[in-house]
Amino acid sequence: MNLTMEIQNIKNITNLTIDFPLDKGLYAITGENGAGKSTLIACASTVFYWMPMNDYFGRPENASIKFTMGAATRGWVFSNKQWRSNNSDIKMKLRGFYEGSIIFGNRFRNTRFSVIHILDNLKIEDMSIADEFVRENLGEILHNDSDYYKELFILKRAITKAKKLTGDPYFYLTSKGELINQARMSTGENLLISILHSLNILYNKQKQRNDGWPCIVFLDEIELALHASALRRLVLFLKRIAEEIDLAIFFSTHSIELLREIKAQNIYYLQYNVDDSLSINNPCYPAYATRNLYSDDGYGNDMVILVEDDLAKLIIERILIEKKLLQNIRIKVLPTGGWTNTIIMAYDVLSSSLLMKSTKLAVVLDRDIKLEVPAFISNNKKYSGIKLDYLPIKSLEKFLRNNLFVKVNSDLFSLLDNYVFQKNPLNAILREYKRKNKKDDTDGKILYGYLLDELRSMRKDREELIELVVKYIMKNETDKLEELIAYLSEKIRD
Repeated sequence: MNLTMEIQNIKNITNLTIDFPLDKGLYAITGENGAGKSTLIACASTVFYWMPMNDYFGRPENASIKFTMGAATRGWVFSNKQWRSNNSDIKMKLRGFYEGSIIFGNRFRNTRFSVIHILDNLKIEDMSIADEFVRENLGEILHNDSDYYKELFILKRAITKAKKLTGDPYFYLTSKGELINQARMSTGENLLISILHSLNILYNKQKQRNDGWPCIVFLDEIELALHASALRRLVLFLKRIAEEIDLAIFFSTHSIELLREIKAQNIYYLQYNVDDSLSINNPCYPAYATRNLYSDDGYGNDMVILVEDDLAKLIIERILIEKKLLQNIRIKVLPTGGWTNTIIMAYDVLSSSLLMKSTKLAVVLDRDIKLEVPAFISNNKKYSGIKLDYLPIKSLEKFLRNNLFVKVNSDLFSLLDNYVFQKNPLNAILREYKRKNKKDDTDGKILYGYLLDELRSMRKDREELIELVVKYIMKNETDKLEELIAYLSEKIRD
């Protein structure tokens, strides 16, 4: 099930619809500055509670935010100079929370000077020890030490009410005996305390009620407050929590450290077009989203090869190894997500000089779109100078479906049946696919999913399958393969 959000006339978003998957895991909303990431996340937060709508979104004419989940709807409409809620009679059964940007968000509710003065004058007896979940994870994420904040306290509810404070203020007792209130903590500490506090509430509700309600969390540009090492530990922590309580976590982010931890299918790239419209690219690969073209060790590459997806990346890497094209050269193969994305990124790289002067660029697309490319380039003349080539097969998924299912290639079938699928016969997997698959699978992705599931059940990975397929291609698709090898060799020599 998805949570669908429709936005009309809010800030720079004129008309946009996005489906938020409710499957557990990490998801990223990314894009260039000004594309609308923070606006989109702020709009999404209104699914949970009444926001200060005028402060967040102003008073735009004909503006609306609408959510749909199953038969339930919820939303907001601006009319007669005010925001009004617009909900269906059917209750939307959804849990979650929002943590905002540097300006907005739960952690800045107690930062007025009058409130800070009240917090400064509270005593340790006004507080209780903070929950272990918050204390230990705060120390682990920020300092890689779960005992770092063992003296973390939270204000007693009765005191919070008596002092007319909002939220649940936290306090930290330093090793010198100094009591630091949350308003005086660093932005990173404030951020993490707010997220961990809300996650703890959500975690307990899910564990106690066990009612099957989906959970979704929205976080806006959290990397602004965190060091890269802390950000990585936070991502690993959130992955674990998402898995434990079936939680979908959406970030808006520019961070390559965060994006590289998220699979391409879970990355949504907001693109602000020349006609002022906003579009969403999904799946999107981290390299495309960040234009990150350099090696993780900080050094450059002698050559960068742009391909469509990670399957094409694995095929190219196998070919480079098998044909011994990697001698004395650093080559990085980057998936970018879709053939048009690949061409666009190649143009950006060349026109903006994103590579070092000595680095060469190659572009390799799946062969199934070879006939479509000339028309695309003809309609977009600026891409006409980009030299490219194609894989020796249409795509791995289509190749497998055509040769194992549409018309069985006995040589390839025997190769895979004998050396890869040794638990369940390949024929049994194909019959199960034929029996259960009622959808149009012309791209072969559903069959490929069946094959991957079988590999996982045997504790094998897809590289074993791809290695044999590449070897088969090298033996049986020599003409097309030689075209690609000649193209790559020429690029390397130039």
